[in-house]
Amino acid sequence: MRYRENGSQSISGQGGNVIKNTGKISKRDIMNIKSLDLLLVNPSFDWESERIQRMTMRIEKDRPNQEAPLLNIAYLIAAAKKANLRVKFIDMVVDGFGTGELLEFISKTKPPLIGFTAFTKQICDVGKVSEQIKHKIPNAIICVGGCHASAIPKQTLEEFAGIDFVFCGEAEEQLPKIFDYLKNPGALAKLHGVVTRETNVFQPGIIENLDEIPFPAWEEFDLTKYPGNVSHRTELPIITSRGCPFSCTFCCRSSGEKVRYRSVNLVISEIERNIEKFGCETVHFYDENFLLDKKRTRQLFFELNNSGLNKKIKWTCSMRVDKVTPELVVNMKKAGCYRIFFGFESANNNTLKIIKKGTNVSQMLQAVRITKQAGIVPTGAFMIGLPGDTEEDVYKAIELGKELDLYSITFPILVPYPGTEIREQALKNMYGMRIISNNWEYYGRKSIDSKEDFEILESADLSAKKRRELQIVAYSKHPKKNMEEYLRRSLRT
Repeated sequence: MRYRENGSQSISGQGGNVIKNTGKISKRDIMNIKSLDLLLVNPSFDWESERIQRMTMRIEKDRPNQEAPLLNIAYLIAAAKKANLRVKFIDMVVDGFGTGELLEFISKTKPPLIGFTAFTKQICDVGKVSEQIKHKIPNAIICVGGCHASAIPKQTLEEFAGIDFVFCGEAEEQLPKIFDYLKNPGALAKLHGVVTRETNVFQPGIIENLDEIPFPAWEEFDLTKYPGNVSHRTELPIITSRGCPFSCTFCCRSSGEKVRYRSVNLVISEIERNIEKFGCETVHFYDENFLLDKKRTRQLFFELNNSGLNKKIKWTCSMRVDKVTPELVVNMKKAGCYRIFFGFESANNNTLKIIKKGTNVSQMLQAVRITKQAGIVPTGAFMIGLPGDTEEDVYKAIELGKELDLYSITFPILVPYPGTEIREQALKNMYGMRIISNNWEYYGRKSIDSKEDFEILESADLSAKKRRELQIVAYSKHPKKNMEEYLRRSLRT
């Protein structure tokens, strides 16, 4: 079956302004672009430090970790191209762009709209860069999207004067309309998903029919700069659905509660396209709840096997431990799965109830055991400082991690992100929690690799200092592993 595009259009030839993924894209290539309609930016105020931090996160020196291209941006670029907009994406860390170079690029290309994407830890960088853009180009129109701004759009606009509006939710359908109203602020403020300083009532943009969105525009990325996650092979992210029906209190569910699915045939078509056009060898399914629908799961596996894609690519995903069965993981292995990530969160069943996870420790042990038996590599994470957890519970998680014997295990310190129920609980001092800092630059920082103390949250049971001490202990008890040695020792392949 040959892949079919679903509405994606190329705009090559429009003044030579769009760079195709024919090889490495240098900074000089980017700077040679003469004009744009839309500039998308992944921000950084110190790209060199962030690049070093990414390298320290690697499990092994030659194996990448969380270094995949941004799927949300690839979708937005595809939507822009479908609307015949000239678009460029600059990843300031990956492309090595300082603020001065970004300003120079904007001054030359004069895009009518500059859009930033940002997690919470990046939002201050957006504010700083936006302020500098406005100082040099007062008429520039700047917007921001992503989890943080979607969770607290009005507060984001109050905190950062350089941002003109926020887009909440999924923007692919609304992007062309935004350009229609850029010169009409009153109409823009009424557009679904857009929040301006004049907006009083708003709803996030949610796309019901995901099949109408064009395939991600990977041709506009230098994919050699994004090695992916763990694998040595060329990897691209894919979603088969958006939305999450579960209510874990630490998650903001930025794609909404309703799960919307893409057709399986379209997912298969996208994988085929990624292989043929981009040399894709591994796929990372980014779904919040992969394989939730059993009937659809059987269809996806059948198509992967029937088309022979299970022999051409390997894939990885995240799963809940309560959804794992022997039959399922055996079929996953046959269909090409080589790695699964599990969010364990806590070794205390009572804590798991408090955070509304809906799982228990026995399910963790069973899920990992049958995953290994199927020859699939298990990875996972426990959080430090969840409501209800004590120092003793963290030590239980450290010991449980040893028993699980995963290839990779992480112990992030709980962060009360905007839009989460845990943040609302902490603001009310529930479970003895207290927010120490609202400095967004601290949120999501990897304190284990830093000499600074990013103290954000504490509780009666666990001070911020104790949380960090426990994290250091946890990682000392779980040294990084070698993949080949782990496969020989732990998996029945």
